[in-house]
Amino acid sequence: MHYLRVLFLVFLPLFALANPAPAPQASISPTALSDLEGLIAGAKTLLSQDSINNIETTLTGAATLLGGSTANDTKTLLSEVTALLSPELVGAVANLATADNINKLTDIVDNAHTLLSASFVNQTTTLINDVTPLVQDLSKVLGGLLSALLG
Repeated sequence: MHYLRVLFLVFLPLFALANPAPAPQASISPTALSDLEGLIAGAKTLLSQDSINNIETTLTGAATLLGGSTANDTKTLLSEVTALLSPELVGAVANLATADNINKLTDIVDNAHTLLSASFVNQTTTLINDVTPLVQDLSKVLGGLLSALLG
């Protein structure tokens, strides 16, 4: 039985070579030329001087980021921050970060942006500077009146 398997394994490839299957006919799809043009255009973009400069900058930045003590410093920082993120703190932040609160904060920031224009800030500063001496004088008068009343 073992001999039959060996003969089968040895002679089967020979029979396959004696009667090769016909080669499939090569065909080019109608869109092959436009697809090839698109690939070439993409390759040109990828191999442009700007792209190569960007890739070089990225690799240099990655080498700087991952070299030296930066990786260990980042690991230490993440360990310390992770220790601060207790389940209670994360839950409290999650309770604050509701859609309603986000909308309220957005309204506050939008209104503050509208209100705090350069002219408003300048006018308010001028008003405070103009009123400060009057408030100081009024404070002296009220202080004197209270001293006289109280004695």
